[in-house]
Amino acid sequence: MIFRRYTPADRSTCIAILDSNMPRFFSNQDRTEFLAFLDAPVGMYNVLEEQHGHIIGCGGIATRCQERVGVLTWGMIHARYHRQGWGRLLAFLRLRQLTTYPTIQKIILNTSQETVGFYEKLGFHTTDFVANFYGEGLHCFKMEQQIGDEFQQRLKVLETQLKYPI
Repeated sequence: MIFRRYTPADRSTCIAILDSNMPRFFSNQDRTEFLAFLDAPVGMYNVLEEQHGHIIGCGGIATRCQERVGVLTWGMIHARYHRQGWGRLLAFLRLRQLTTYPTIQKIILNTSQETVGFYEKLGFHTTDFVANFYGEGLHCFKMEQQIGDEFQQRLKVLETQLKYPI
């Protein structure tokens, strides 16, 4: 497994990953926004390669409010690799990246009803809800998690549960 920074050469593969998750997880509007994001990524965007060197996921981090708020951005795993532990690994690696910022007090993200349960298991809780935000039937859940001892403990436990070596 390799977790590395995104390069423009990865663009078409990242688009294919998003497309594999449409329409269940992403809408056409999301696709347009993702294309613009890939042209000028905000923060640190990464790709995840499996053991044979194929990119199977992508996701990033950013900061806001003078690096007091961490943000998980555009995280996704190719649909062929769902429910195999890769999403948990990608989330863990991005959360760990955010821990390198000593000023971060909380981490936020926006997701849909399709993955809100996944992030709840990682310790996030919903702070706001917007119906049909991403498109008809695809709702937005704004979520956050405070950084502190409980978060650090949860991160340690999560690391022990990973299926793939880091």
